[in-house]
Amino acid sequence: MRGRVVVGLAIAAFGAWPVCAGAEPVSGPHGTIEMTGTTTQPGAPTGTSYTGTYHAAGDPSGDPPYMRGMTFYAHPGSRYDTSVPGRCTASDAQISLQGPAACPADSRLGGGTAQGKFMGQTSTVNISMFNNTAEVILIIATPGVYTISRGKLAADQSLTFESPTCYPNVTLAGCPVDNALQLGSHMVVPPYVRDGRAYLTTPPTCPASGYWENPIAFWWADGSRETMVTKLPCSQT
Repeated sequence: MRGRVVVGLAIAAFGAWPVCAGAEPVSGPHGTIEMTGTTTQPGAPTGTSYTGTYHAAGDPSGDPPYMRGMTFYAHPGSRYDTSVPGRCTASDAQISLQGPAACPADSRLGGGTAQGKFMGQTSTVNISMFNNTAEVILIIATPGVYTISRGKLAADQSLTFESPTCYPNVTLAGCPVDNALQLGSHMVVPPYVRDGRAYLTTPPTCPASGYWENPIAFWWADGSRETMVTKLPCSQT
């Protein structure tokens, strides 16, 4: 699982998907995160889950800065194949009005929720995740129109999103004023296999350490950047 993912998102449970035992939360100046996989076997189809809570630097009771983005880097050898699921080729205009209905059902990768503050009011929003060519589309159920965030898969398998920090969020215009503050998220992406091929595959080998390292980088509106390294257990036999 090498990739960059942004938007502090949260994905509500899509059933009781198994996760790797022993994955531990990791803390940094602005929060605590946890990432798990659905298998410990090398070279196998896998799903993932991500949970994050965010706060002021060194102050768990304070609000975090606005999150500009986050990047998930997976252990070398992890592989995405965006040709396996269906593809959502809908435009931002279509998605903003129709939401998840604008995308084919077989392009759905997962979903969840994000917690945040809008104009000072705390709320929770639902998020759906869809596949496109070398891209992950997040559709956020904000009032009136849907908010969209498109994450790009790079050649090195990194996946990057820029976090929406305002509502309504218009991709081309950007955010003139930050008014949507992200406080936490939880993402679930079940394994996706079709015709013997997987959307996401674990690295081909398990290191001597017994875990795959998956750094997650964040950058914030106050100019700070930080990277936390999650460790997913793997089997050496």
